[in-house]
Amino acid sequence: MRTIGLQTYTVRALMKEDLEFTLSELKSIGIKEIEVSRMPIDAQTATWIKQHDLSVCAIQLTLNKLMRDTANVIAFAKAVNANHVVVSVLPWWGHIPLFGVNMFIKKMHELLMIYEKEGIRVSFHHHAYEIKKNLLSIFDQHFDKRIGFVLDTYWITLSQKDPLEVYQTYSHRVRGIHLRDYLDGHDITPGKGKVDFKRILDHLLESVYTVIEENALDPLIAVEEARLYLEGLL
Repeated sequence: MRTIGLQTYTVRALMKEDLEFTLSELKSIGIKEIEVSRMPIDAQTATWIKQHDLSVCAIQLTLNKLMRDTANVIAFAKAVNANHVVVSVLPWWGHIPLFGVNMFIKKMHELLMIYEKEGIRVSFHHHAYEIKKNLLSIFDQHFDKRIGFVLDTYWITLSQKDPLEVYQTYSHRVRGIHLRDYLDGHDITPGKGKVDFKRILDHLLESVYTVIEENALDPLIAVEEARLYLEGLL
């Protein structure tokens, strides 16, 4: 059965206060898998992740962090048995027409060469900009076939596109999907907005990981509600 995990950006404020306690709480509310984001990439974090028996489907960091802190990221990935890093956002210079896009494509290939040697896959996570500007199509044409995509249902819906159609267009690249609901211009707990998650989940390849993400005032309650709702759709 598919695992519904968590993108830890959702609990970033709690992790900043007490990372170990937050990981413990995630485990207690039924989270078994995480996409790592907004937490220290170090040996202590890796120890706590393992102590709470959380599997790591991916490590999401900025391009700059992945390029400049390579040895540390690789050591962390191996410590938590992760084989996937995700570029979290298109750099500001990637928004420059032609030059920026071409430079980003070049940097993604450099990243691939670095991490592939360590048995670690490389993917890119979009926001609304790439959907509105049709950049995923350009990246799909020019990225090496070994570079993946991580989709986000909120940013796709905000951009007035259909998440399932976007997934089906790029299914040959998609390795993960952030399950975020949309309502009146904001993200909301899955099941309370307009995104048809049942329709999406029914069509995803089993190899595509699925993680909850949300900006919630009380994230632990929201995460538990979302997990129960999404698992009920499986």
